[in-house]
Amino acid sequence: MYHNKDLEYWNGYYGKGLAPEPPSGFAKFALGYMHKGRELIDLGCGNGRDSVYFCRHGIKVTAVDSSKEAIEFFESSMPITAVCDDFLKTIAWYHAEFDYCYARWSIHAINQSQQDELLPGVFQALKKGGLFFSESRTISDVKYGQGRPLGEHEYFIDKHYRRFLDPQTFLEQLAEVGFEIVYSEESDSFSVMESDAPALIRVIAKKRQGY
Repeated sequence: MYHNKDLEYWNGYYGKGLAPEPPSGFAKFALGYMHKGRELIDLGCGNGRDSVYFCRHGIKVTAVDSSKEAIEFFESSMPITAVCDDFLKTIAWYHAEFDYCYARWSIHAINQSQQDELLPGVFQALKKGGLFFSESRTISDVKYGQGRPLGEHEYFIDKHYRRFLDPQTFLEQLAEVGFEIVYSEESDSFSVMESDAPALIRVIAKKRQGY
């Protein structure tokens, strides 16, 4: 099945300093559900702008990204555990249980079979009552259907891989894994950037206490 991490593209993107540096709107939204002193793993952290934001608000952060150029953007003075690795298989999963797992624009960068592998892993890595924060593009996005088709809801577009989530299917899968949906909303107003207004689904899912 087609998929790669587009490392050459992302190393170039982060190496040229193209990524925004202020925290994302999703990070600011998610922080309202967090508590100081808790532990978070950021999957596909990019240049770390959200990881740094969480750290500055008292969250203990482990940040994972497969792009070396991205990881190198972290400030050396920040007490963040930065790991250059594939977040699907990173050893960081086995070093701690986390209160929070954060995945902004990471789920739509992997294929369905990898998502099927990831979600149970996230569930296992979270403490009881832990929260999973996810924001991803959906099939309502204006770019859906553009580029070279690769599979169901998958395209090669803007020089890299993208998959678009079916919101209902994603929520159903989270429930099947054992999550309780705390919050979900789909909108094209979450992350407007110049002429781009991606349709995104924001989800907060809680690991049920009985697991």
